[in-house]
Amino acid sequence: MTIDELKQYTENEFRNIDRILDELFTVFRHEDGEYTLAEQAAISTYIMNAYSAVESILKQMLLYDKLDVGDAPGWHEKVLRKAGEIGILPPELLHTISKYLSFRNYFIYTYMFNIKWEDMKPLAEGIKDLIAQIRSETDEYLQTI
Repeated sequence: MTIDELKQYTENEFRNIDRILDELFTVFRHEDGEYTLAEQAAISTYIMNAYSAVESILKQMLLYDKLDVGDAPGWHEKVLRKAGEIGILPPELLHTISKYLSFRNYFIYTYMFNIKWEDMKPLAEGIKDLIAQIRSETDEYLQTI
C-alpha cells in the first residue's frame, strides 16, 4: 500500500464512521433517559461499528509502517498498544479508546439484554469527541510519514 492509498483508505473509513454516527444519533438522543432493548441494541451496534472502523484504520497504518499486528489472539489490544507506542495515539486518547475495545469485546460475547445501559451511555455520549480526536491524531501522523 502506498501512502496515497493509505490516506485514501483512512478517508474512506472516516466517511463510513460519519455515516455510522449519523445513524447512531437518529436513535440516541442525549436528553432521552429510556430506550427499548431494540434501541439499545442499535446504539450498541453503532458504537461497536465505529470502534471497529477506527481499529481498522490503526491496523492499516501500522501495517504500512511494517509493524506486526497479525490476526493472532490479542491482536485487538496489540493494535492499540502499538498505535500508542509509535505516537499515533497519545496516552490519554489510548486510555479512552481502550474502553471502547472493552465494550466491543463484551458486546460480541454476551446477550444484548446483559449489557447495562449505564455502561453504554457514556460511550454513546463521548463517541463524537473521540472520533474527532482520533481523526485529528491520525491526520497529523499521516503528515509525518
